Amino acid sequence: MKIYCLPKIKELHIYNYDLYICPFDVTFSEKINLVFGTNGLGKTTFLNIMQYAVIGPYIGQVQSRNWKEQQKLKRPTFEKYYFRNRMREQSDKAEVRVIFYLGNDKYEVIHSLYEHRLKKVFINNEEISGENVNYDTYEKKYFGQDDQNIDRYLIDRYHKHLEKSSNFPDINAFMLMLTEIMFFTESRDLSFWNQNMTKLILSKFMPTEKYFEYDEVQKLIKKYDSQERLTSYKMSMIKEFLGEDLSKKNTIKSQYSLEDLQSIDNNISEKKKRISKHEQELSKKERESKQNRIDFESVGKQLLEIEQQWYNNVFPDKYQKIYNKYVPSILADVCPFCGENHVNKILEVDKCFYCNKSIKIRKNIDLNRLEIERKNLDNEKRYLQNNYSLINKEILKIKKLLSEENKELFKVIEKQQKIKKTLDLTSDDNFAKYQQLELKKQEYHELLEQTKQREKKLALEIDAYVLDRFQDYSTVFKKYAYSFLGNDSNVRLELVGKSDEAFFKFFLNETERESEMTLSESQRIFVDMAYRLATLEFFHKDSYFISETPDSTLDYFFETNAVKTFSYFIDSGNTLFMSANARNSRLINLLVERYKKEYALINLLEKSTLAQKQFDEIKQLEFYSFLEE
Repeated sequence: MKIYCLPKIKELHIYNYDLYICPFDVTFSEKINLVFGTNGLGKTTFLNIMQYAVIGPYIGQVQSRNWKEQQKLKRPTFEKYYFRNRMREQSDKAEVRVIFYLGNDKYEVIHSLYEHRLKKVFINNEEISGENVNYDTYEKKYFGQDDQNIDRYLIDRYHKHLEKSSNFPDINAFMLMLTEIMFFTESRDLSFWNQNMTKLILSKFMPTEKYFEYDEVQKLIKKYDSQERLTSYKMSMIKEFLGEDLSKKNTIKSQYSLEDLQSIDNNISEKKKRISKHEQELSKKERESKQNRIDFESVGKQLLEIEQQWYNNVFPDKYQKIYNKYVPSILADVCPFCGENHVNKILEVDKCFYCNKSIKIRKNIDLNRLEIERKNLDNEKRYLQNNYSLINKEILKIKKLLSEENKELFKVIEKQQKIKKTLDLTSDDNFAKYQQLELKKQEYHELLEQTKQREKKLALEIDAYVLDRFQDYSTVFKKYAYSFLGNDSNVRLELVGKSDEAFFKFFLNETERESEMTLSESQRIFVDMAYRLATLEFFHKDSYFISETPDSTLDYFFETNAVKTFSYFIDSGNTLFMSANARNSRLINLLVERYKKEYALINLLEKSTLAQKQFDEIKQLEFYSFLEE
């Protein structure tokens, strides 16, 4: 099973952001970090800034909807000016810098707090370059219909590095873990009873490629199912409008049907694709042919230069003329006198080709070097000429194929026009639309069924991975559940169903708790936390968990147990971030006492610019004195 890495946040620095006294520099503890303050001082904003500093403005998993028969995807983000609007004097220089470790890599990342923009990224002290755009612009490109070249953007390059360092299959899976599992907000959105979340957790038992394939198949099923439903709805509207006329129209028989038209349209499309492919091949070969002639001419010029060196600077004048006359034939193994192909004579360039006596040359020239160059160029020239012949043969072959394909296409288009004309004579507009929708519905249904079959095949592989590893995961879950519910409770986690229909069943004291409403408020919150913490510990290395004011809805009876739950997580090498209200809290007291030398206090009573009026009153609290010790 693959282990995924999550960020280990070390430092956070906030600049020019007047909600806080800046620079606001925080060095985090590796154990527990408490964000302390009253309502309205910016506890939630601080935690959101910390998350934003790592992953940008994203706040949840990818959402999809169908619009105009197309699937539209989006990643939910903070409101456009979420951080800007929390400043009284809005400064475009407001920014946050975070330092964290992910796997074996050190990251230093700077984001703007005036707009959603990634400003700079340093990985292992080296700056990553890329085109700088804000997140709104990047998201439009990311989910654009065209094949956008998004890898030039700094945001995209940052995301690619996060994927690589974390081992996650894609950036969306990484974001999902940080937003849906690692951050337990005051809204108390529970993940354990969310079936979609369960499916995603189960998919983490699988190898990376299966994880990605599973997610893609789910999107396609949703897309085709939605398109089929939408088409059925449009058909019902036309059917209601036509009434009895629709039944009458259906009885009219035509030589051709819309199925015939669809079939021939598909045929035309395929032929055009083949023609386009042949045209591309032809264009490529013609470019090769032109380049061949350029190279051939260049080699010819080089040969001419060498021959001129030879003839003009090497041999005596009389020998030069005779050599010119007879040697080309001899080199071709042809007798220059009778013309028969029987000469097999090895020529030495510094000796007479006829009597083999040494030649008195004009200059001290390296004839062997010149001869080697000449032979090499001559071989290259012959190779180019042979290759030119082969290329031209291929060009002729492609042209012939193109001619045949174009003739066939012309015939098919003629038939298409004939079918269209026939259908126009037997159909009115509404009836034609109805038939076209019927055809589309059938197409979507076939795609849906094909995708479901692919899903079933994938499901068999999923089951093999999941069942093998579920018991180990269940043990970790029960460790956290027992720590909160108590050892006198009977806790059981079961995996029921197959593949995509698989889900967790939670039993407490032999009773299935089908929904969160079958548990008390404290129980449901910490069962959900047990699920989150078990997921983080089992699948990940060096993770953190953020919990906003966990004591606000906690029964007094369970506070000691909650300390044990959080301690298990911290002692496993993970980091806990908690916000705490300005009230006496036994949970916070016990945690601080346990990690007295290893916790960090982020005191917003001192750092928030809104806290001055309340500070003197809060200092009187026994709890505050305890924290300040």
